[in-house]
Amino acid sequence: MQDVGSTNTVAMEAARAGDPGNLWVTATRQLEGRGRRGRAWASEPGNLYSSLLLMEPAPLSVLGQLPLVVAVGLQTALAGLPALDRDAVRIKWPNDILLHGAKCVGILIESERLATGQQAVVIGTGINVALKPEGQPYKVATLRECGFSGTVEDVFHAVALGINEALALWRRGENFGEVRRLWLDRSAGLGQMITVNLPDRSVSGRFVDLDLQGRLLLEGANGALEVFSAGDVFLLG
Repeated sequence: MQDVGSTNTVAMEAARAGDPGNLWVTATRQLEGRGRRGRAWASEPGNLYSSLLLMEPAPLSVLGQLPLVVAVGLQTALAGLPALDRDAVRIKWPNDILLHGAKCVGILIESERLATGQQAVVIGTGINVALKPEGQPYKVATLRECGFSGTVEDVFHAVALGINEALALWRRGENFGEVRRLWLDRSAGLGQMITVNLPDRSVSGRFVDLDLQGRLLLEGANGALEVFSAGDVFLLG
């Protein structure tokens, strides 16, 4: 597609119309791109905007693991692109992809229980291939400025393969232990001081682990552990 409001919206509309899933939607530009918590997402031509529609991808009890699964797939995809430093591609909890410490990928996962009773899940990704937004509260990067000279189509093919492989490894939640191991191995900030920003407060401490559900474990100054299932993470180390 050329211009769309949002690839996530198009994918979810396809689900409501009866699409069986495993459908990829891509666009040259999004006119109503959005990030987590309804934030606007700059979506001009030159970057990759894509969404994957899945129908009943896993039991509801384990769908909360999906952001980490997708992050592992995207990290695999970008780390394998020509001319990029594999070790410089890292995951910031829960699913931001960093390149040399700067954000280059945004992920938005949305789900809906359809009138048929099926659970539709849409995995939206925005990847800074050639362009990056200005005025962000964190560092941002593009694949181009880090050495990648391929096309947006090249990036899409790598992303589709990486996410499909990660979903297959996950096995609808039956093999999350292996996904968790890979996530930790490729993480940014593990063992370091971080701040978790929540809607009503900010909490700082040492990022010590993920629990078996993929939640972040933060060690405070008094040694007590606090568990987070959501929040914006800022690396301090």
